Parts: sequence; structure tokens; C-alpha cells
Amino acid sequence: MKIKRSRLKTYHHRRKSLKKDSEGNTYTDYGAATSFTAELWPGSGKLQAELYGERLSNIRNLRLEGPYTITADSKDVVHYVFEDGPDIVEGDGLCLDVGPDRPPDYKIIAVKPYKILRLEAEKI
Repeated sequence: MKIKRSRLKTYHHRRKSLKKDSEGNTYTDYGAATSFTAELWPGSGKLQAELYGERLSNIRNLRLEGPYTITADSKDVVHYVFEDGPDIVEGDGLCLDVGPDRPPDYKIIAVKPYKILRLEAEKI
């Protein structure tokens, strides 16, 4: 299935990293923004309604354009790496409604590696 060019927009991906503060508490920090083009639509359908229930209104689906490779790091975390774009991992942040200089407003909750990579993101 091809992505319709008129529906493509540019969004930004921000890599998640866990850091510790001076008191030893762990917090989430996000790296620099990387742009990518994707088709975006709200969560819907019977399956997503069963999976997310009342949270369905906070779910967004994305279909990313371009070839990607699947790799795993030393901790067996799966990475979806685009040639000229982001390195996507579940839990990373997405800037869908905000600019790339602001904290992400969505978090990747599921990655579906079909021919065209699909993401499910939830509002933070």
C-alpha cells in the first residue's frame, strides 16, 4: 500500500534516554529532534478500541515513508533505523503538535514493522 503524497507531513522524533539527578532519582530526557515524513491519523477501529479502551482518543497512528532496517543493540532493544532519518525505538518521543524545540507531546507505544513502518503513539 502506497502513502498518498498529499497526506504526508513533516514531524520530529526525539530519542529517549534515562538519566539520574543529583539525588539519584531517574527521569526521562529527550535528545535532539530528527525530522521525518509520515501520514498521521487518529486511533480508531474495533481492535484499537479493545486494546486501548478509554485511552483511544489519545492514540495516533503514523505510517512512515522510506526504507528502514531492523537491528538490535547489546541489550536486545529493537531499533528501526532509516537511512536519512531517525533511529526509532518504542518509548521514544514524537513532536506531532509542537515544534522540534519543545518537549515531545506523544510517546511511541507500538512499532509494527510492515513493508511501510507503522507506529502507534499516545499523548504524554
